[in-house]
Amino acid sequence: MPELSPSADATPSYPQQGTAVLPHARRSLLPEGQGIHGARVLYVHAHPDDETVVTGASIAQLARGGAEVHLLTMTRGERGEVIPELLRHLEVGQPANNDDGTALGEYRIHELAAACAALGVRNQVFAGRAPAIDPSVGLSNGRDRYLDSGMSWGPDGRARAAADVSSAALTAAPVEEAAAHVAAAIRSLRPAAVVTYDDDGGYGHLDHIRTAQVTLRAVELARTAGAGGDGWNVPLTWAIEGEFSSEDNRVQAVVEAGPAGLAAKRAALEAHETQVTLPADPADLTFRFSNGVPQKISGVETFRLLRGDPDVVPSSSDGAAGSAGLPGSARASRAGRHPLEQASLPVTLTVAVVGGLLAGILGTGVHGNIWRPVQGLTIPWGVVLALALLTSMSVWAGTTTRRIWAAAVPGMVAYVVAFVLAFGRSDSPLIVMTTDSAIGLVGWAWFVGILLSTFVSVLVVGRWWRRRRREHVPAAPKPQFDRP
Repeated sequence: MPELSPSADATPSYPQQGTAVLPHARRSLLPEGQGIHGARVLYVHAHPDDETVVTGASIAQLARGGAEVHLLTMTRGERGEVIPELLRHLEVGQPANNDDGTALGEYRIHELAAACAALGVRNQVFAGRAPAIDPSVGLSNGRDRYLDSGMSWGPDGRARAAADVSSAALTAAPVEEAAAHVAAAIRSLRPAAVVTYDDDGGYGHLDHIRTAQVTLRAVELARTAGAGGDGWNVPLTWAIEGEFSSEDNRVQAVVEAGPAGLAAKRAALEAHETQVTLPADPADLTFRFSNGVPQKISGVETFRLLRGDPDVVPSSSDGAAGSAGLPGSARASRAGRHPLEQASLPVTLTVAVVGGLLAGILGTGVHGNIWRPVQGLTIPWGVVLALALLTSMSVWAGTTTRRIWAAAVPGMVAYVVAFVLAFGRSDSPLIVMTTDSAIGLVGWAWFVGILLSTFVSVLVVGRWWRRRRREHVPAAPKPQFDRP
């Protein structure tokens, strides 16, 4: 991230991302009605490690939820400072280093791949490599990549231009040129959301500022057909929020990673060994850049809306849920609900518990009905009806809420109801449990049948859910990471 060591008093504010959350902040980076399963989100960053430091939590959270996260990195971080002494020779300006940072850039490629694996990023590419390349435009620097522009620290603790900037640097490239390559990636990937920096780059790094300019222009260019395919109108474009400002009236989104997402972010930071150091204790959620100042690894990341309206369900040309032709996303159901969207926890529990209460009470009431049409023939239709009712309630709860575990709740509730009715009083007339009479046998059948019905319901809903995901989420591509 930082390219030269600032003093402790000049620590950049961008890594310490502001996490003030507005009461009405959105809890998703995706458009209204867009389910997370299979949704494509494109992050555009300037250097390796930026994706982890400021967006690692949201990336991990999206990936764990089933989203298809793509990462476009504009440079390889060739001008980054190197912390480990054994790798210091890779740093530009060191006595043993006579190149323009190419060696360090190649090393950081592997760090980035390890970080992506930790976060769950399935596809990472550098600008100038497919799909982030428009052959008709090319790179005016004559190379196949943009180099890190480098930086220095100003007295105000913000980044400013380096003393020497390569003609192959990202900031030396025309905005239209670099934007054409990012636009090609957008047309090819057709993401539901794009995430990049705000116009100040977070803490003033010129590569971050240029990346923000390039990405916004690319979003505009991608609306018309060109390299990468047909035009694509990105539904939502977000800026990473640096320091919180109460005067910022733009829509805010917040993503809060759980313990697993936070652990993934920490593991990804560890992968960037040339740029950051972390304590040996995995429970210690701090890290340090080259200045040695401890900073917190945050699981809360906030964003501000740059383009689009998150409360509007986009049309088919915008690519949100319900669009015909959105890669990685299913069409909305006739009711307007995404086929893979799960009910909230309160709704799920309400549906499952109420279903269990109904099945338990009604099933207990009818299970003892026996039909004896002829002498010697006993048909326990009551317990069959009771178990059919319970199974129907369980499967309905699981499929309606799109949660497998919800199929087990009605059975558990029904079992508790039956147990209370059977043993709540010693002379209960509702359930008889003996082995020497037909009514006693159906009592046992009701109790044992509840357990079997619950087991079968969970299996049925599990198979249904896996089949539904296969139908509505395209097969995940093999992980692809850019290589030199």
